[in-house]
Amino acid sequence: MSLLKAIDRLQRLDYSIRTKTTGTANEFANKLGISRSTLMENLAEMRALGAEICFCHHRKTYFYSNDFKLLIGDRSLDNIKGGDAELYNNYARKFYQSDATGHPYINLVQSI
Repeated sequence: MSLLKAIDRLQRLDYSIRTKTTGTANEFANKLGISRSTLMENLAEMRALGAEICFCHHRKTYFYSNDFKLLIGDRSLDNIKGGDAELYNNYARKFYQSDATGHPYINLVQSI
């Protein structure tokens, strides 16, 4: 899976949980275009990062029971707007910078 697709999936997963619009596990997986088992793996990974993700049987939705915010690099996902092009630009900016003379260089020390 490409980096942009993975970031997009995490963004959609996080947004749906924060807005409490996931539906059941099967509905949520279908909404994301993944299998139920892949969804469960993604939720387990987020829990390993500190997200307390619960399921409300009354509303039939997943939600955060703590103040969890998914971060990519130094920016929160809810601050990234504009789709794949902007995601790529934000990601690329971490790698490609220019020195005082304007000459480009690749910054591998601060990336990821």
